[in-house]
Amino acid sequence: MGKKTNQKNKVDVHKHTIKTEGYSSDNKKVVWRFDMIDRSGKFAFDLNRDDFQYKDFLEKLIDYSSMTWTEVKNQTHDNRKSKHHFLSPESLSKEAYERLKVRELEQYLDSIFSFSLENKLRLIGIRKNENFHILWYDSEHEICPSKKKHT
Repeated sequence: MGKKTNQKNKVDVHKHTIKTEGYSSDNKKVVWRFDMIDRSGKFAFDLNRDDFQYKDFLEKLIDYSSMTWTEVKNQTHDNRKSKHHFLSPESLSKEAYERLKVRELEQYLDSIFSFSLENKLRLIGIRKNENFHILWYDSEHEICPSKKKHT
């Protein structure tokens, strides 16, 4: 199967290296963007949620902001079982996919990225070059549920 690219920005969805006309952002530091936060729905980014671990969340954002995207993608936790990665459109839960449609963000399906913060906790957003546009706070790993082996 060949590499998928669009005409304006080259996006290699197999290696998930974001390039725009010869520009690679993998060696750039992560830039947090809050302009696309979803304030409604099951995965709403709501600071008043009972499960919102704001101290841990903020500490992680501060830590990752000093890293390049290459360094971020090499990070693991939970005994190397979890790492940060792009999400395939097929891996999204029905609720997450529907929420993207409602918000008219389907054009970013190949750019959905998951920060694995700890255990089940995920921060889901859209990676555009070095920018990470935060969408959802997923405390139970429900946006892209893991498929258990041997079940």
